[in-house]
Amino acid sequence: MRDGEPLLFPIGEVKARTGLTERRIRYYESLKLLTPRRSEGNQRLYSQHDIERLKEIKEWLDSGLSLKAVRARLAEPPDAIERDAESYFEGKRIAHGERPRHGSLYPLKERALILRRLEEEREENE
Repeated sequence: MRDGEPLLFPIGEVKARTGLTERRIRYYESLKLLTPRRSEGNQRLYSQHDIERLKEIKEWLDSGLSLKAVRARLAEPPDAIERDAESYFEGKRIAHGERPRHGSLYPLKERALILRRLEEEREENE
């Protein structure tokens, strides 16, 4: 490796660092959720950024997002995700009887997920 080049990891190391199977990692690649580099021998080589992205994808899927929603989220600029989070908390405040701070909960990308989470939290608090 030359100075200034990022550290790259083979798929076995990525598997160990993410807890994902090799099959799952290759599947996410086939969906274009990440694009690892290739060695001269065509071996997949993953950057630390790829590893972080895989962890993020895993976390989102574990939290209930669909693959379609994950793909959309990865395509969105970060400020759009922050607006969705703000909408979630605005909905939570309203569900707990507080007056709305905003006139609308839009734009919401994951309305069904947010509503389900609010319902689950309400049931837990009862």
